[in-house]
Amino acid sequence: MSAPPDASPVRASLAGPVARVVIDRPDDGNALTYAAMTAFVDALESARDSGAAVLVISGAGADLTVGRAKHERVPGVTRTENLSLILRANAALAAFPGVSVAVIRGRALGFGTGLALHSELAIAADTAVLGFDELAHGLPPLVVLTYLYRHVTPKVADDLVLTGRRVGAAEALTLGLVSRVIAEPDLDAVVDRTVAELAGRDPSALRLLKEFGRAHRNTQPTPEAGADAVARLVDWIERPQGATS
Repeated sequence: MSAPPDASPVRASLAGPVARVVIDRPDDGNALTYAAMTAFVDALESARDSGAAVLVISGAGADLTVGRAKHERVPGVTRTENLSLILRANAALAAFPGVSVAVIRGRALGFGTGLALHSELAIAADTAVLGFDELAHGLPPLVVLTYLYRHVTPKVADDLVLTGRRVGAAEALTLGLVSRVIAEPDLDAVVDRTVAELAGRDPSALRLLKEFGRAHRNTQPTPEAGADAVARLVDWIERPQGATS
């Protein structure tokens, strides 16, 4: 049975330093229609501006999401406007100042695998399945290639997008698509413990790690980078007492 038409496709909440965004279309594998994607982007942008230190992204029911509703046509909405929601979602995740945590349960296909890669942490159940299946639906995943080569080797990236094959959690960990794999019955407890630990950290330390790490990702270590790291760390340590930025 499908969800009632007035049911929100996305649930968002904020409790102290933790923001949560839940894709809530479990009867449809949490597929992201235009309306659901719009609500999802709005929730991510609200979380970005909320002051939260941790953002948790998950799906209701058995799956994170089977991805975008790929052949949906919405009256009054151009294909460019529809597809550009992917860019807004990715940008909102990148701009979140704290740590984002994707909870990978069941299927995380297409945009779902993208969420795993765009989040700082992707904690997956051992039963999870990932993959970029867009080509199997007749759509070449060009947006995926704007970021996938930064996360995996070119050969792996080409294999994933050209074959659209589904990757089990163990292989996803080996390829670098997820951060760690947890036994399905323990997933929620591990996520909750991890989120609580992150929420208890100094938020300015989390922001500094994220900002500095992204600036130096995929670069060779240099004396200049080391000196920059020392200077930034000293500046953070000697910041005025009580300052959070």
